[in-house]
Amino acid sequence: GKRMDINATRKIVADILDGSINDVTFSAPDKYFQLSFPTTLPGVEATVLDPSKAWQDKAAFEETCKKLSAQYKANFEKFETDDFMRILATFGPCGNALLKTESA
Repeated sequence: GKRMDINATRKIVADILDGSINDVTFSAPDKYFQLSFPTTLPGVEATVLDPSKAWQDKAAFEETCKKLSAQYKANFEKFETDDFMRILATFGPCGNALLKTESA
């Protein structure tokens, strides 16, 4: 991989800080990490916003997402006896709290 372009980083941060990011459309939460991202952001390439577009090998992207989300899930399982952490885990990788909200 390589670093994200500094100008794109600055533009995204500026849009977050001035609130203009709230005026754009966001994707539905993804199936692995429950993350939403802007589908467009003026001045920022789509490959920066949507990680899947930055990968030429889509199968490798999917496999990497599966592996990484499984690692997160395994880490959260260490804390499943803690009520707060069990609830928190439903909002992270392999959880379904946000996905339930979207479909409701």
